[in-house]
Amino acid sequence: MKKSSLILLFLLFINSVFSQSTIYELYGTQTNPYASLYSLITLDTLKDARTLKDIYANYRPDWVANYIEVVVKTTCNGVDKTAASPNDTLTQNQLTLLRQAVADCNIEITVDYIPNNELTYNPARTMTFSLRTMPIVEAKFPGGKEQLQSYLEQHIVNKISPSTFEQIQFTSIQFNITKDGQVADVLLIDKSDNSEVDQLLLTAICNMPQWQPAKDVEGANIIQSFQFNLGTDLLRCDYRYKF
Repeated sequence: MKKSSLILLFLLFINSVFSQSTIYELYGTQTNPYASLYSLITLDTLKDARTLKDIYANYRPDWVANYIEVVVKTTCNGVDKTAASPNDTLTQNQLTLLRQAVADCNIEITVDYIPNNELTYNPARTMTFSLRTMPIVEAKFPGGKEQLQSYLEQHIVNKISPSTFEQIQFTSIQFNITKDGQVADVLLIDKSDNSEVDQLLLTAICNMPQWQPAKDVEGANIIQSFQFNLGTDLLRCDYRYKF
């Protein structure tokens, strides 16, 4: 999903110099990669996917020193199919399996690798994760994800001082993109305890330009919900589990 398809997902980690532009994320809630046991990926994500990170937002390539094998396995109507690659770049066979997997199919990714660490005893390890396709094409901001990121930084992130940012633990706002591509039903679901920041979020989201609406598998326009999160809690290692 964009970001893992998602989805459109923009979460980076803070470095030694505090940078507030690193502590936010935006994703479509129908394709939230952290919402369930299965990470969800959309039709357009599969069309554009090239690496494991493209289809699974939690994947951490920096954990890997060397790959042994990456296996994609799909199970559709009781029939298993597999395709392997030597690293996290998806092969054409793997992409074909993923794109052929419909909503009722299970997808399992297995990564055999040598961890990236300084331990003397450093045996091979295996990580696995499961995916499920969603038969929708996500709504898109005009100009794509780069323009969306630019909008969020210009109208929200860059308008908050570093000192104020450090005091924001978590704030979240939800909104819908209608069948006509308009922003609607904007709701601040977690306030920041800073009224100016809360108003900044509401104003920026409400003033977004018209999007390209989401579509179902038949190509009909549908409503899609999105959620924008902001705050230092996003840097916590247990962030995905604290809610």
